[in-house]
Amino acid sequence: MIRRGSKLRQVVRTPNQLRSTLVGLRTATTVVSHQQLPISYSIPTILPSISTPGPQFQIPHSILLESSKEESTEDTPDKKPKEKKERAPRKKKENSSAAPPATPPASPPSDNFDKDPEDSNESTKSPGVDEETGLYPPMIAINFMHRPPLPGSTFHISVNDPEMLRAIAAIEEKREPHFVLFRARDPDQPDTDSIDDKESVHDIGVLCQVLRTHTTDSRLTLVGFAHKRIKLATLIPPKTKSTHLVNSYLKDYNISTAMVEPAEDKPFEKTSPEIVMLVDGIKSILAEIQQANPGSKNSLPLTPQMLEDPSLFADYIAGKLAVPADKAQELLETLDVETKLIKVIDLAKVELEASLLKMGAVRELSKRAEKNQTNAFIKEFISELRKKIGDTSSSKSTKFEERIKKNKLKLTDEAKEAYLNEKEKLATAGPADMEGSMHERYLDWLTSIPWGVYSKDSFNIKKAKEILERDHYGLKDVKERILEFISRGKVSGNVEGKILCLTGPPGTGKTSIAKSIAEALNRRYVRIAVGGLHDVHELKGHRRTYVGSIPGRIIYALKQAKTSNPLMLLDEIDKLDLTSRSGGGGASALLEILDPEQNNGFVDNFIEVKVDLSKILFVCTSNYIENIPAPLRDRMEVIDVSGYTKNEKIEIATKYLIPKESKKVGLDETRVVIPRETVDRMIDKYCRESGVRNVKSLISRIFNKATLKIVEQIEEREEAEKEKNDKEIVIEAKDVETKPITETVEPELEEALETKSVESEHNKETQPEEKTEQKTEAESEKVETKSEKVGTEEPEIETVDTTTSEKLQIPDDIKLEITPDKLKDYIGPEIYTRERVYETLPPGVASGLAFTSSGNGEVLYIESILTNSIASGTGHPGIRVTGRLSEVMKESASIAHAFAKQYIVKQFPENRFFEAAEIHLHCPGGAVPKDGPSAGVAFTSCIMSLALQRSLPANVAMTGEITVTGKVLPVGGLKEKTLGAKRYGCDTIIYPKDIQNELEEMPAEVKEGVTFIPVEWYQQVFDVLFPGLTQQEGNDVWKEEFKKLEEKKNKKKDQEKESDV
Repeated sequence: MIRRGSKLRQVVRTPNQLRSTLVGLRTATTVVSHQQLPISYSIPTILPSISTPGPQFQIPHSILLESSKEESTEDTPDKKPKEKKERAPRKKKENSSAAPPATPPASPPSDNFDKDPEDSNESTKSPGVDEETGLYPPMIAINFMHRPPLPGSTFHISVNDPEMLRAIAAIEEKREPHFVLFRARDPDQPDTDSIDDKESVHDIGVLCQVLRTHTTDSRLTLVGFAHKRIKLATLIPPKTKSTHLVNSYLKDYNISTAMVEPAEDKPFEKTSPEIVMLVDGIKSILAEIQQANPGSKNSLPLTPQMLEDPSLFADYIAGKLAVPADKAQELLETLDVETKLIKVIDLAKVELEASLLKMGAVRELSKRAEKNQTNAFIKEFISELRKKIGDTSSSKSTKFEERIKKNKLKLTDEAKEAYLNEKEKLATAGPADMEGSMHERYLDWLTSIPWGVYSKDSFNIKKAKEILERDHYGLKDVKERILEFISRGKVSGNVEGKILCLTGPPGTGKTSIAKSIAEALNRRYVRIAVGGLHDVHELKGHRRTYVGSIPGRIIYALKQAKTSNPLMLLDEIDKLDLTSRSGGGGASALLEILDPEQNNGFVDNFIEVKVDLSKILFVCTSNYIENIPAPLRDRMEVIDVSGYTKNEKIEIATKYLIPKESKKVGLDETRVVIPRETVDRMIDKYCRESGVRNVKSLISRIFNKATLKIVEQIEEREEAEKEKNDKEIVIEAKDVETKPITETVEPELEEALETKSVESEHNKETQPEEKTEQKTEAESEKVETKSEKVGTEEPEIETVDTTTSEKLQIPDDIKLEITPDKLKDYIGPEIYTRERVYETLPPGVASGLAFTSSGNGEVLYIESILTNSIASGTGHPGIRVTGRLSEVMKESASIAHAFAKQYIVKQFPENRFFEAAEIHLHCPGGAVPKDGPSAGVAFTSCIMSLALQRSLPANVAMTGEITVTGKVLPVGGLKEKTLGAKRYGCDTIIYPKDIQNELEEMPAEVKEGVTFIPVEWYQQVFDVLFPGLTQQEGNDVWKEEFKKLEEKKNKKKDQEKESDV
């Protein structure tokens, strides 16, 4: 760029001096070179041929053009090196532009390459076009996946194909560094350097020249210059022999080559108004882009050929814009210059919009930063003024003081000291100080703890009974334990130091019981889900030294409760993660929280001040009390919330769940009637778990289906009524059309009417038709105008609350009764279709009782077979168990096998069953894991039944652990197992005598219809299962099998003796 005070202006006196100066200083950075002028100077001032005024210092166009031609002649790689003493004669410029010359129109900018000026003089000639065929000689054809370069621009590509690397090196060595580049049609096709198929690339590509190459790790980076458009005529794929190769050395390389023809622009007039206008438009948009980016140092190096040729100018400008690959290919295939300029204008407008948006965002950020800086300065100034006058109070700390007064907080001495220290630090912290926000957040949490705020306990036993009876049905023992707990608090005046643990199957109402206790005691209720908790910091918080640290869940729960003595529910405490991660896990933190001797000084890592938790009533819930660590379990008072009986489920469903769901869906109880027998069928055939959660879900499904049927009935009625009304309207219209006129008319009136009608007809005939047509057109225009007006009116937008709508009015005669037979239409087919798996048990099958993970009692059938007959002699004596049994159950099966073996030998000495029996014992339900020792009696009975070939009674189920001596040990879950046995039709239960007390506490409705047989030794079990079995019958069971086995062995011995002889 020429400056007024530059040495160049002082030296240049005449045009000849200017010409020589430009030629001599073309490589300098401060020269007046058309290749290095920024947008703001080069575009508006170096285009005098397109009627653009120049700056105050104007250079004669003829001098600039001549010097530029001399320079471009030296820089262009495709030109012959000019002789030193001879000068080529200057040709006259033509007014109209035909197609661009075959030789490359522009040279690459010299400042982009590390080349000496003399190197370009040694460049080879541009390949010439054959006059007969109109084609270039075959050249290397390279496949390109990205944005194609436009003529007049430099680019770089990466080449990985070893054959292509060698070929490029060869054309460089031969001083024929030209190749053609074609963009792939499918961007997802494999990225290969060679072109295998002509249809895989676009027809229009570019003729390029290698400027320089750089090889690293078998990969070549090629910097090239795009000369001009070409069209693919013939493709010679790799591994194809061709006679068209002029450069015979290319035959030695397995690469793709191509024969191409020039793709010339369509003829156009440079000086046509349309072309001039489009070029001016591009210049003005580029000037606006420069204004939108005032700090940009980018420049557009333009040669006179670019300035004089609008086509080359469009290609060059488009190459400098952020053009997508598809748009660049479109420009490459556009041979109409006017269309090309229009597309470049569109792309430049997009670039301008992006620049304006970017500039707007930068300005907005700058303003915001400036505003923040000003505010920070003002706050700092105010803070300094307050310090001068001795006012250390802060507006930030004022809200915390107001919170303490409003909530009547009674901070402990330790908490008050921490509050004052943090308040002082907050007052002295600067507005831009990061620690200021940390102090403010700490004070926010510290003052959110309800220090010294307590709710008054209520120990009204009558009120507590009413609440428990209102919210829960049954659970007599649980309610008594809770009332005992409340009455003890009434006597002592507080319930401090008590931790309750409600344990039982899922869906039995443990969480709702905790809510009822909180309501009965007039305490706030907060819940903390500790299932899966493994990090101690989740309960005790993180230290303030960590970024984003917060207090633990205990402090957060106190903030929610807003009192220091809430009922805090620790839900699913048996599902704690006990992997001892993070310093012992959550269980170690709960030891401190639930210990009455320690929790009066609980310290959260974030608060770092002692908080009294001794006034909190902790209630825990669990499904399996055994899963709670023993130290935690010792601190709790366990209340067993067992499963509901069938009658209790029916009562809960009819009295609580059905009315609640009916009200929820907006139906009266008389609209959808679910009889008691339907509920009985639903519980028996669909949900046999101990809780009522699934019962509630099924009732919800019934009401959902019922509402659908009701709405469908109402809509069908409305449609039927609508059709009926439409038919009546049609019938009435037909009656009116066909109805005859029967009224009589007086003679005088009739004569007058006839005369008037004749006159009117005469007027119609004599009236010009044009007037009628005009009237018709006017009316139609009027109708169109009206319709346009209606169509263009914007609809009125009314704000409507979509969460509520008008309740549907249901006719009184629409009612639904869900009978047991219709139940499957509402909730699907029955799940439990059979009461028993076996109506009659075969030998080797026993009915055990199990306690499932959902808290239900089930009949567990245990099966055993002989894998090989005893007479075959191929079996290996022993036992194998399957059915996803735990280690405890596998040990129990081994113990049962050992006991049964010694029992048979003792009671039936001639029964040699275990000498050759290979037993396979299986528990059906292989996908369900099974655990526990309570199947020992059933395992033993199963093996006994197989050994004695006697079937066990199908109505007898048994439970209990067995030892190797035959002692029956106690197990748990007798109530749930009894309910399961009743569902499967078992009316006799053998159980350990040591759990007799559990049987006595069992509700009468559970024991109803069941015979309980307590046992201490297996001999008692044997007498019940095998009544009347004599010793002789037991001895003779397998005699025939062993006789056959002996005969087989003797026959084998005889054969061996004969073979020896």
